[in-house]
Amino acid sequence: MMSLNKKAYIVPHTHWDREWYFSTEESQVLLVFTMQQVLEQLEQDDGLPCFVLDGQSVMLEDYLSVVPEDSDRVKALVESGKLLVGPWYTQTDQCVVHGESQIRNLMWGCRDAKRFGAVMKVGYVPDSFGQSEQLPQLLKHFNIDKCVFWRGIWEGICGNTEFVWRAPDGSEVTTAVLEFGYSAFQGMKPMETHLEGIDQKMSERFWPGERDHFLFMGGHDQKPWQRETVEAIRQANETRPYQYQLCRFEDYFASTTGCSLPVVESEMLYGKYSRIHRGIYSTRYDIKKLNSDVENLLVNQLEPLLTVANQFGLKYPYGLMEKNWKQLMQSHAHDSIGGCNTDSVNRQVKARIEAVRENAERLKAITLKQLADSSTKGKDGEYVLVFNPLPYSRNVQVELELVLPTRRFTIFDGAQDVEQQHVSCELVDINAIVQDPTTLGDERFRSWYRHNVVVSLEGLPACGYRNLRVERLADEEAPADRCQLQTVIDEPVSIANEALSVTVDMHGKISLTCLSSGQHWDDLITLVDGGDDGDNYDFSEPHDDHQIAFGVQQAKGIRVCQGPLRSEIRIDYQADLPADLAERAEKCGSVTQHIEVVLGLAKGSEHLDIALELENKVNDHRLQLHVNGDFARAQSVADQPVGLIRRGNDELALSLWQQQQWTSCPVPIYPMQSVVAGETSQGGIAVMADGVREYQQYDDSIAITLFRAMGFVGKPDLKYRPGRLSGLPDASPDSQLRQPLSFRLALYPFSGSASDAGLCQRVKEWLSTPLTLHNGVVQRFMIAPPVFTAPETFSMLAFNQPDVTVSAVKVCEDDSRSVVVRLMNASSNHIALGALPAEWRVQQVDGMERVVGDVTAQTVIPPQGLIGLRLSKANP
Repeated sequence: MMSLNKKAYIVPHTHWDREWYFSTEESQVLLVFTMQQVLEQLEQDDGLPCFVLDGQSVMLEDYLSVVPEDSDRVKALVESGKLLVGPWYTQTDQCVVHGESQIRNLMWGCRDAKRFGAVMKVGYVPDSFGQSEQLPQLLKHFNIDKCVFWRGIWEGICGNTEFVWRAPDGSEVTTAVLEFGYSAFQGMKPMETHLEGIDQKMSERFWPGERDHFLFMGGHDQKPWQRETVEAIRQANETRPYQYQLCRFEDYFASTTGCSLPVVESEMLYGKYSRIHRGIYSTRYDIKKLNSDVENLLVNQLEPLLTVANQFGLKYPYGLMEKNWKQLMQSHAHDSIGGCNTDSVNRQVKARIEAVRENAERLKAITLKQLADSSTKGKDGEYVLVFNPLPYSRNVQVELELVLPTRRFTIFDGAQDVEQQHVSCELVDINAIVQDPTTLGDERFRSWYRHNVVVSLEGLPACGYRNLRVERLADEEAPADRCQLQTVIDEPVSIANEALSVTVDMHGKISLTCLSSGQHWDDLITLVDGGDDGDNYDFSEPHDDHQIAFGVQQAKGIRVCQGPLRSEIRIDYQADLPADLAERAEKCGSVTQHIEVVLGLAKGSEHLDIALELENKVNDHRLQLHVNGDFARAQSVADQPVGLIRRGNDELALSLWQQQQWTSCPVPIYPMQSVVAGETSQGGIAVMADGVREYQQYDDSIAITLFRAMGFVGKPDLKYRPGRLSGLPDASPDSQLRQPLSFRLALYPFSGSASDAGLCQRVKEWLSTPLTLHNGVVQRFMIAPPVFTAPETFSMLAFNQPDVTVSAVKVCEDDSRSVVVRLMNASSNHIALGALPAEWRVQQVDGMERVVGDVTAQTVIPPQGLIGLRLSKANP
């Protein structure tokens, strides 16, 4: 029976992709016309209560960069609450992008919106391809207690479209699902058509359950607002059977006040009612890896370095860092970083990230040079500065690059010579690599060599640095401690250290033993190539797939190197692969594909390093590295933007999707930040990955998707995504990745539960490589000598709580004398902060870096929780 109490709450908006099948330059032109119309209507039509700028402040930045004269108009409308801006800077992806990047996205979105008067306090996510389980916690760090999203939910998670969404740390936000998407009241159609569509949706809704209040978004992709809407809504309330209201999100949430809402604890990665596109995690690996490299550069290297240098008076470069973060985040929108764009747009995305890397690398190099010059000022000899970005002391192996006019040298750490292992030594033309060779005097006529050498250092200062002294020796002969490769063809080879033993047999099968726990794995790793009949959005297994495992290339054999600090085994794998889907269907392979795998084991290390290199020679395929860990159950534990998440193999969803006609198959393909683990009866094994964002859960293994290659933006009628295509049917040959590709991973055996094995802390250390600078003759740019003085050795601050993971160390945005440190508890227990850094006043801050209270050693971080701290010198 029809209810006459049904009411449609319609929020005026436009959904704004800055780029997709069009470029940012094209969308900016359209934005100018759209914004001018919207501003005029908001100023002239009192019946239009508001207009939502898609939850992203970058729209104002793009508009006012070319129409600066409208700044006052925009400010007046934002202050009045009619133009709703933020809380995001861009509509970021939540699965591929680093957690710190998402925090910065909210921070800059809120800061920019506040400059104009107000922040929209709703976590509005209309089109992200999946929602992180930790989104409620991120929002609460910015004092946002409401959330609106579209994709990823089904009744297996919650039967309601309104609920209280709770993050693992206990943070809660009242949430509304856009049941009908962000374009239910689409722009640019006759008003009667819009209203008929809304009435039909309210009376024939596909989501289970009954209710009378419905949330609709009034607008569509890059569409302007229709002037006649206000009058049409007024008339509809007089003539039609239902009620209609143009409103803000808060008006809709007010209609749920007093209702008993269920509590939901889950990520949202399911494509029953809307496509979720899990395949974007591995689309365009080259872009994903570049983005990951730059995120690591900014968070794990540059920000701690700049913070330490700032302690000595080197002015913090706020403008450069804001530029770098914003330019990077412009490539973090769901389409942009997802790679589901045309090739021309993907090239722009990649070029934008590359530009950030160039800027940040130069800023890092100049800062290191200033610090190195200042800390060795007045000292004789030649030095190497080694900087530790983490706020605790470390024993590490570091690879140094030295350019010297001799083949032999000694490195001293204080009075002790440093244990070292030479990696390479090559003759260089000093005149080609030094900006002004005349500064070398007669030495420019000598033979110069570029050395790569691994050194072992103990007690590297916490969030600080130490200088090593280099002493040149008589140039008699090449160093004798270089690792020499030996080829072995017909017998197993092994390398071992204090923690692990690795064996590779003549067929390339890899065995690993953890010496402390006794855990042992045979045939631990398998490289498997399969077809990919999908597109830039989704992996889709071909209807007639042909999977091929790689084997060892017998002609080259297996090469082993035993070194004092690092040993390695090199294996050349090969397989005859189909050139394309047509050959794969015929079960033939006309292309020989080679992959070089290097297993590395460092002295004292508890993990096995894995490096892979290949030049991709075939199309339409996916390469996975299967970890055959003898896992006790088909479950995994992976990191997410904050902490860890435990996942199964989606058995229930997989059993229902075809019967219930889901938009896409819930293949157990999942995102990770940098680590995933499976558990055994004794413990388990974790895979750490540098820039690889996807894994697949199998019954007996976990497979890391190294990359997938496909040739179209969108294709219809896929096996795993039946029906219409997503995106456009444009060819995307760049997405075939016919180019050299390299990968860096590591395997870490652990005891006990994966949830309490310190995986986030371990992968943070693995990614946070100490920075080094040989303060010698090779500098890209000449800069003025430093005007500040720094000690030869320095530690800024130390957090000695081993059970928490450092998320960020940076200078406070509003006070260059204060330091912001974010700490994460990725365990299943409450953890107290413990001893606080001496000589600092420590306070708790929110995501905007505003003080919200004091902390003590007893202050607790909840399980899977994140805490922000602001440190100020007690006696400045």
